[in-house]
Amino acid sequence: MKANKVIAGIVIAFVLLASSPFMLRLIRPRVNDVKTGATPEYPDIQRQRFSQPFDKVFEAATNAAQAMGWEMRETDRGQGIIEAIATTELLKFLKSKDDVTVTVTREGDATVVNVRSKSHMGKGDLGTNARRIRAFQAELAKRL
Repeated sequence: MKANKVIAGIVIAFVLLASSPFMLRLIRPRVNDVKTGATPEYPDIQRQRFSQPFDKVFEAATNAAQAMGWEMRETDRGQGIIEAIATTELLKFLKSKDDVTVTVTREGDATVVNVRSKSHMGKGDLGTNARRIRAFQAELAKRL
C-alpha cells in the first residue's frame, strides 16, 4: 500500500515537471525581446510622451538608467540614443547580460521615449524585459 502511494507521488511529480513549460507559457509569453508599442504579448507597454523639452527628458532618461544600475555603453544626445547593459541575476552564480536601448525623439511639441530590452539567453525571459521597461518608465516619470 505504501509503495503504491510512493509510485503515485512520483508519477504526479513527473507529470507536473513535464508539463511546467506549457503552464509557464500560459502565464508568461515566450519572448526575450520587448519593445515599447511593438510587442503584442505586452500591449500595456507603450512609448512615453512628455511635454518637457528634449534635453531635459534625455538627461532624466540617462539619470534613470544609471539609477537602475545599468552599465552605460553609449550615450548620444545628438541621436537621442542611450545604450546600456542590464545584468539580471538568475541564480547566485548565474547572471544574464541584457541589451537595453532607450530612444528619445522629438514629435511636434512633445518628446517621446521608446525602450527596447533584449535578452541574450534562452527563448523566453519569464517577463524580465517587460518588468525592466516598466521599472524604467516609472523611474523616468518620477524624475519628470
